[in-house]
Amino acid sequence: MKKIALLLSALMIATALCVCACAEEKTVFESRVDFSDLGDKETFVGYAGFGSDWEPVRALQNDGFDGQGDNGTLHFGPFTQLTSTHRLTGAYEFSVDLRVPDNQFFGIFVRSTDEPLNGTPYYEHDGTKNDGGDDNECIGATGIYVIPRGDKILLCVKTADGGKPKGIGTDKTLFETGHDISAETTPLRFEDDGAKVAVYVGGDLVCTVEMTERSENDLMSQHPVFTRARITDANGAEVKTVDGCRISADHSTVAFGMRINSANVDNIVLREFERSPEETKAPLGIRRVDIKCQPEKSEYLIGEELDLSDTFLEVTYENGVKEDVRVTADMISGFDSSTPGARVITVRYGETSAAYSVYIVEEYGQSTREVTTALEIDTTPEEEQKTQSGGAKPVMIAAAAVAAVIFGVLIFAVIRGKKGGKQ
Repeated sequence: MKKIALLLSALMIATALCVCACAEEKTVFESRVDFSDLGDKETFVGYAGFGSDWEPVRALQNDGFDGQGDNGTLHFGPFTQLTSTHRLTGAYEFSVDLRVPDNQFFGIFVRSTDEPLNGTPYYEHDGTKNDGGDDNECIGATGIYVIPRGDKILLCVKTADGGKPKGIGTDKTLFETGHDISAETTPLRFEDDGAKVAVYVGGDLVCTVEMTERSENDLMSQHPVFTRARITDANGAEVKTVDGCRISADHSTVAFGMRINSANVDNIVLREFERSPEETKAPLGIRRVDIKCQPEKSEYLIGEELDLSDTFLEVTYENGVKEDVRVTADMISGFDSSTPGARVITVRYGETSAAYSVYIVEEYGQSTREVTTALEIDTTPEEEQKTQSGGAKPVMIAAAAVAAVIFGVLIFAVIRGKKGGKQ
């Protein structure tokens, strides 16, 4: 018995280690730049440490080392831009150490489409104010960005704004961080799973942006964009919901954009992860389901089985990702071919369902009307459906079950009686 127990324990430990190893995120892309070899007065654009992963703009010089950071901290001057050349399509983490004056316009970007909409690159203003002055705070064309403001950050979300000369606006939310980025070098980190961006300052969660309402029809962008952003604080409480956003939905380009003044950055780390579809989509929730390949067969003879061949659902998740799912028998309810009449076939996937109609007939062509395969989408959670039905559905199911048992008993008795008569 002891040997068996030891073997079982070893098996459990091995299984646990295997599960942990499988669950660990796999890094598919990584870029690290620490500027340790950046010399005093070295040309910003000419710095070899950027390699092919980063594209710097404007030939400014590094003004010297930041005494509070590592040797070789990079200095941003007016209108300097640094853009990642790698488009991120999976979950990723983007972090950087910052020391930035609290009166500047320095944006750290994620979820940009990397498009100069109406000629507006990351670092440039969106246009002019109504009084003709420059609207310097509105840098960039698409995405989410953070502007450090001493012990606060300004969370900015780009929007479609017809009131602006270039049609680009910015929604801004100020958050306390508890860390003074203007006084000491402080880490800023973004974690992005494709549906939600979390922002950390000094290792502490400050806010999150949940992105929904994917659109393929933005008048300026050539890429799909999320048009709604739900912003929450560190405690998960909703701060606001922003509609009309321009946040990249199919990839993320990260960047730094300086409008005026200066900033010092160090230890840039960009890591993209590979996750299984289940890990990526399951937490996001399902926006809707559609029958992608609608069943051609609408009439069934009495006793005939339901045909699910080549029947697929198109599942759309909250982050806009779509997936084709084959319809199987365990997803079906409502089909009964024992008697003639109309049947509503419900296809359930998670807590969401779609429905279509078929007819049970004694011979083909007897249905009284053309059967439509138009979907009736039901995104109400199953528990709410039970509540809304007032308990009628469970009663009907119970009654049907009792009737089925009685019917089965009667059939069994008849068969038994016939066998007895033969004997």
